Amino acid sequence: MVAAPESFGPYIITLAPAEIEAVASRYGLREALGGRLTARHHAPVAALILALLFAAILALTGLISRRAGEAAFLIAAAAFMIQRLTTHRSIWRARNKGRAEVERFLSGPVTTTFDANAVVQTSGGESRRLDFADCREAEETGGLVYLWGREGAPVVLPSRAMAEGQSARLVAWARGWMRTPNL
Repeated sequence: MVAAPESFGPYIITLAPAEIEAVASRYGLREALGGRLTARHHAPVAALILALLFAAILALTGLISRRAGEAAFLIAAAAFMIQRLTTHRSIWRARNKGRAEVERFLSGPVTTTFDANAVVQTSGGESRRLDFADCREAEETGGLVYLWGREGAPVVLPSRAMAEGQSARLVAWARGWMRTPNL
């Protein structure tokens, strides 16, 4: 049986700059991937391969000149590089947006409390609440416990702030809560 939420917290923590950077990177990447970035990232590879194959077949069969085939290769490669740069810029922008949001909220002392239905984080007079019913995922990675909501930055708590093994119990409890319909 997983511990009740009353046994977790309250925790008053200050994240290290490296931890804030890790949270911002994960948040930015998840935001970018949530916008179907993987489809935009991998589809151009297939399009490039098909364009090169098509141009090579036409050039080898003599339907177009060799010079036209080489030009088609260069145009396809240029289009692929431009698309790749655009995609990387999208990732970079999402990461910077995530960093700004995370740094604004998590840069000072943060108080995290748990109740029966939600987790509340308070920092610098600002507060945010994540109901467990709105929690999409709970994970522990890199010494940090992440509770991801349907939108917005995650609720983050460093494992070092908890007793030995309590972070794993918290993640298991949150995952269990997400699986069961608690009315």
